[in-house]
Amino acid sequence: MSGGSVGPFRNEDEWGLARWLVKNAGHTQIESFLKLPIINQKVDPSFGNKKHLLSMVDSLPAGVAWKCHDMIIKGDIPDLDKDPSGKTMRSEHLELWYRDPVECVRELIGNPMLREGMRYAPERVYEDKEGKNQIIDEMWTASWWWDVQRQLPIGATIAAIILSSDKTLLSNFRGDNSAWPVYLTIGNIPKEIRRKISAHASILVGYLPIPKFDCFSDKTRSLAKYRLFHFCMEKILNALIKAAAADGIDMTCADGWIRKIWPILAAYVADYPEQCLIACCKENRCPFCLVDPKARGEHQPATGEPRSKKDTLFFLDRKTAGENDTAFTTWGLRDVPSPFWRNLPFTNIFTAFTPDLLHQLHKGVFKDHLVKWCMEILSDEVIDDLFRSAPSHHGLRHFKNGISHVSQWTGTEHKEMERVFLGLIASHPKTDRRVIEAVRAVIDFIFYASLQQQTTKSLFALRHSLETFHRLKDVFLELGGRSGDHFNIPKIHSLQHYDTLMELFGSADGYNTELPERLHIDYAKNAFRASNRKDYIAQMTRWLERQEAVDRFAQFLEWKQVRDKLSQLPED
Repeated sequence: MSGGSVGPFRNEDEWGLARWLVKNAGHTQIESFLKLPIINQKVDPSFGNKKHLLSMVDSLPAGVAWKCHDMIIKGDIPDLDKDPSGKTMRSEHLELWYRDPVECVRELIGNPMLREGMRYAPERVYEDKEGKNQIIDEMWTASWWWDVQRQLPIGATIAAIILSSDKTLLSNFRGDNSAWPVYLTIGNIPKEIRRKISAHASILVGYLPIPKFDCFSDKTRSLAKYRLFHFCMEKILNALIKAAAADGIDMTCADGWIRKIWPILAAYVADYPEQCLIACCKENRCPFCLVDPKARGEHQPATGEPRSKKDTLFFLDRKTAGENDTAFTTWGLRDVPSPFWRNLPFTNIFTAFTPDLLHQLHKGVFKDHLVKWCMEILSDEVIDDLFRSAPSHHGLRHFKNGISHVSQWTGTEHKEMERVFLGLIASHPKTDRRVIEAVRAVIDFIFYASLQQQTTKSLFALRHSLETFHRLKDVFLELGGRSGDHFNIPKIHSLQHYDTLMELFGSADGYNTELPERLHIDYAKNAFRASNRKDYIAQMTRWLERQEAVDRFAQFLEWKQVRDKLSQLPED
């Protein structure tokens, strides 16, 4: 990059115009805008057309480079059109687009704009002098960091990697175009900053291929997709294995110091089906523990022992070797010969899954189950009347039309319902007392789990709320709220693990799946709209490179402006 204080651009005004065009206009709009007489005659920017503008943007410092891994996947269905003998199998061409995760960590941990609040070592914080009531909020205040730190050399600094992935539709109106982004951030950055899209504290590290696999039979297609996912994730994360073998990597950190960094996968934010995919288990099993599928609705100690990385790999290897162990079936494993987490150092994937407040609690346990059961017991009409008749109050939403006819709910609406639901249920004279207490237990659990700062006492209260619900839950079967005769529901069982996971990684609000869904807008949907819809992933990566270059340069100029102002202050 050449030029003055604003890179290749003539001045700050021209940089501002270029930034606005790149961030807000498509290629056609840019070309049309620059051809306007008032622009090319009056403003007269140094870039006269789209090509020139983009070349100037391309000269800005770039982020981590994209790589493309081409694959030809052969199926098990003969391609009789090419080979009537049936010896040649059908195949599908796929592309895996990814970045080096170690370089992504280097970019995050060295970003001076993220310096505020960045941590490089674990801490223990207590609310009392005796050290009995521990405060747990950020990842560095929880136990995982301490446990891993003890296994590393003195002076080692952990970059606690948090991955998230979620398949998403790119358009509501055009075919089946989809993307499967994988995002990376680090727990060294405070959760409040990680949640800010404008802070650029999360990096898109890959686009997983989404195959059709018409080359596979119905019997083998699903298993082939499971194996492809693990192959691709292993390809993306391979650099983490090499980094550990190198005894850490020197990185310049946000505070200017050079530290020996160990980039380690700590947590993985995913919804339940993807957790099972990652854990190589069937979706009627728990990805955390070995609880019997028919006992998932029971409370502790019915929860099974934790899944073991060592034992799981042992049975997967025996399956690959042709052995059929009873444990492979009883554990609900899938035949994936090489899980991506096999060789990841210091990573236990079965404890890496974080609580999902949005899908498990607000949408799942509360809206899809608890509210539904109460509506079955009291009727839709009664519940709607309770919501309609509730008095308006500042800070509380008034559901003037009730709730039974709303087809689409957002996480915000779920939370607003939770704030008034207990009071409305308790106000009805025919509500069984046990139902009221069970509803209160669930609401209490949700509010405790949503605390931005946990303590030893709050986690005790969370466990007590769960115990209360399980003690009273049969009232929903007795009164006909819950059909069937059990509570073997994955989202209800997942509550058993919340306290342990928050003790490991910090409060649950730091790992909400709402963030990946928000990132989809910038890194998937907007990128797709900027493409011509053909071979769109390659075009999306190019578009993202330019967006990131503009964002990085804007951050640099902001940092430089602050630095220059500080340098002009009189010395003490």
